[in-house]
Amino acid sequence: MRELRQGLRLSQAALKDELNRRLGRSYDNPKISRWENGREPVPDDVADELVALSTGSPRKARVIALANQKGGVGKTTSALNLAYALANRGNRVLLADLDPQATATVALLAGAAVEVYRQGQTLAHAILHGKPLRDVIIAVDNTGSPPRRLPFDLAPSHIELAEVDSRREPGLDVALREKLDEIRPDYGYIVIDAPPNLGMLTWMALTAAQDVIIPVRTEPYDTMGVGLILGTVNKVQRRLNPGLRLAGILPTQYSRRKAVDREVLDYLVAAMADKGRVLEPVPESAVFGHAARNGRIALALASTATPAAMIYDRLAAAISSGAGWPLALVETEAVAAGQGSK
Repeated sequence: MRELRQGLRLSQAALKDELNRRLGRSYDNPKISRWENGREPVPDDVADELVALSTGSPRKARVIALANQKGGVGKTTSALNLAYALANRGNRVLLADLDPQATATVALLAGAAVEVYRQGQTLAHAILHGKPLRDVIIAVDNTGSPPRRLPFDLAPSHIELAEVDSRREPGLDVALREKLDEIRPDYGYIVIDAPPNLGMLTWMALTAAQDVIIPVRTEPYDTMGVGLILGTVNKVQRRLNPGLRLAGILPTQYSRRKAVDREVLDYLVAAMADKGRVLEPVPESAVFGHAARNGRIALALASTATPAAMIYDRLAAAISSGAGWPLALVETEAVAAGQGSK
């Protein structure tokens, strides 16, 4: 790695800054030194970026998974709006719907989702039947019957995908990563909507991703399950994907007017502490339900004056630019004092 850096005529500090910009990370100079001295393995995504830098080849897509074992937390809503916001900034984006409930697929394709399955264009066909991923992707300019304009490319889902969780095959947990590797040079970002469980499909999503965002409702019972998904993320980091990073906890359906919501948000900030960041919460808003009922994406309907939807635009802006991600603010004095004393 040192020879490669020197060949690029970059100092450790300059290489660190470039990697942080391209990957949206916060590496420091000692981390670069440990990689160069062989004291730590170089993560796969960093190795890919180093190759791209040295050869002048285009960077490969950054893969972002949204995952939580609990349903109803705004995971699919977040995946749709984040993908839209990234695409709206000029990036080529693929949404991979890995949830057998196919909510994101139906939201984008409506009744055409049935015909897409009949034509063999779903992730089930790619993962279970070996079809090339390019052959199942519905592009933004698709001319299906009827043609439907999409805001970004889509790898659709189907209930047949649930069969993955019952299969026991060597290497199945890396099947999605292998499929995405086929098309990663074609995209700027790939957003994965993982299913609401901790089965094989979620493992596959985390194994394929570079970043994971965990949407969590600001409800007491919902936060109690955060430890389960964090434990799964840690296992995948150790065993399958050392390049996976917890990008943040994303509080959803948040109402600042409710004391319980403020308390739960403060609890999340305090509990995560040095484990990871808590992102700016998505406010509770009727705009998301209204969009879903009309088969639309909230951010595509909302004006810049709609705070709830614009959270995703600010998040996409931070991801695209490599700037600091928007973080939750501590609401209560007690928690603020505790955070300040750390």
